[in-house]
Amino acid sequence: MLPQVEQSLKHISQHRDAYLQDRAQRHLPNRPFIVGVSGCQGSGKTTLCDTLVHLLSNEPHNLSVVSFSLDDFYLTRNDQANLAATNPNNKLLQVRGQPGSHDLPLARSTFTQLLDPETTSVAIPSYDKSCFGGLGDRRDKSQWKTVYAPYDVILFEGWSQGFKPLPPAELKRMYQEATGRMALQPLASLEQINRNLAQYEDDLYAFFDIFIHLSPADPEQVYNWRLQQEHHMKSTRSVDGMSDESVRAFVDTYMPAYELYLPRLDRVGFFGQGLRGETLKPYEGQKRADGGYSGLERHLRLVLDQERRVIRTQHMKETVLVDSPKIGGGGSGDGGSGGGAIARFSAKRFLFSCAMIGLLSLGISRRRRIIDAAFKLAGAAK
Repeated sequence: MLPQVEQSLKHISQHRDAYLQDRAQRHLPNRPFIVGVSGCQGSGKTTLCDTLVHLLSNEPHNLSVVSFSLDDFYLTRNDQANLAATNPNNKLLQVRGQPGSHDLPLARSTFTQLLDPETTSVAIPSYDKSCFGGLGDRRDKSQWKTVYAPYDVILFEGWSQGFKPLPPAELKRMYQEATGRMALQPLASLEQINRNLAQYEDDLYAFFDIFIHLSPADPEQVYNWRLQQEHHMKSTRSVDGMSDESVRAFVDTYMPAYELYLPRLDRVGFFGQGLRGETLKPYEGQKRADGGYSGLERHLRLVLDQERRVIRTQHMKETVLVDSPKIGGGGSGDGGSGGGAIARFSAKRFLFSCAMIGLLSLGISRRRRIIDAAFKLAGAAK
């Protein structure tokens, strides 16, 4: 078993057990356990999910598992062509892939149906990337996959899963300092993608109970990964696809997103607060404000080298800032506020700890002055 499979299976099994206990203790009805999976193009996320479906569906787990992709919700070819035509100056929207090129109402509706105890079957959309010379198109509804309730685990993967919009000022700062492919795009194009991304967070992210991220050690690895992916599709399905040059140009449109949004996901994780003190959303933090599952270290990060070997495993803590603002309500959780989502730290304890560090190396009189000053500041911080 590959390490990424073994670690992901362990992550899902342990958290699902805790999830079921949590719902039982809170007298909440049964609901599928939803796993968000993220990874750059060609990182192996689809293979990972397919393998997890096989393992979870058989002994000793014997679970009912549904797996699908954000790619399944790409706009139809006609709608994508219209999107490109109405945004002629934004090269990022001329082809599928970027935030704004998905049918989010359809995606949200699909999740809502899967979570509805009264719905016995759900049709999952399907997308064929080989159509129109590799431009792709959504398959006819007659070719969609139908799944039947009940469902125990839902796996939902996507290349940009977990990417979150940046504050406009931060986006502008990063653009001004950029030296990579981000600098080749007009700022207005990136700002439009950033605005589009906010809708993905609003419509989808609160559904996720836990998260798994296949993170590249170097984003440049994506070029070879995506080339291998295209070659495999063409050889195994005997279909047309993109040329190598087209694949490289295609990946070029994704690189600005990696430069902009991977840092937050890699450093604070899916459930952590933004690096610039972004408003805490109801599904974020140590205890979710939307009433969803609040197990610790819900995000598993697996760092991959060029050969897709795991070189680092990290269980991300739900880090938040002290007294950070939050948005109440909303999301797909159960049970209301859930008691608040902010991890608060005592100013007294922090200041007192700083003072105590100095006690180890200072004389008695200076120690006393430091302690007195620390307690005065702690009192002012009440």
